[in-house]
Amino acid sequence: MAHRREGHDGERARLQRVLVDDVRTLTYRTQHLAHAFAEHQAMHPTDLEAMVHVMQAEDGGDPLTAGGLAEALGLSTAATTSVVDRLERAGHVQRERAETDRRRVHLRITPSAMAVAGAFFGPLGRRTDAVMATFSQDELSAVHRFLLEFSAAMEDAEREHRSRASAAQGPSQT
Repeated sequence: MAHRREGHDGERARLQRVLVDDVRTLTYRTQHLAHAFAEHQAMHPTDLEAMVHVMQAEDGGDPLTAGGLAEALGLSTAATTSVVDRLERAGHVQRERAETDRRRVHLRITPSAMAVAGAFFGPLGRRTDAVMATFSQDELSAVHRFLLEFSAAMEDAEREHRSRASAAQGPSQT
């Protein structure tokens, strides 16, 4: 019985290594595609990342402010203002005053930016739709749970690293 358990544990460990490698491969392929889009649009990769954050927040019904974008990007407010200015000049985002509080300015993806992104990423969407069609709903749910939890673990590790790095630098001198 112990031999059988070791075989099961060995297979599980192998599968876990394979999954980590798969996530790593997916990550760098995603980065390469994002860089190709940014290059195609003559934009900095940080600008593309900013656009993704703005789009996701808007899709989620909670549009970002410049401060929220700064936090999402891990940049200073001054650096984020430069990113937003570049994106606005390029016609990718627009600033829009909030209806409920006119002092608040939300960032919105423009229809032209959505059209450009759709043209570039549309073929990928069709390919990923075809891949997902081969999985059952239960399998897709398991993959979703895995990716959410894996992503949260990575976010926790990043937060811990940043916290340690900040503590090692000591108190800021202002």
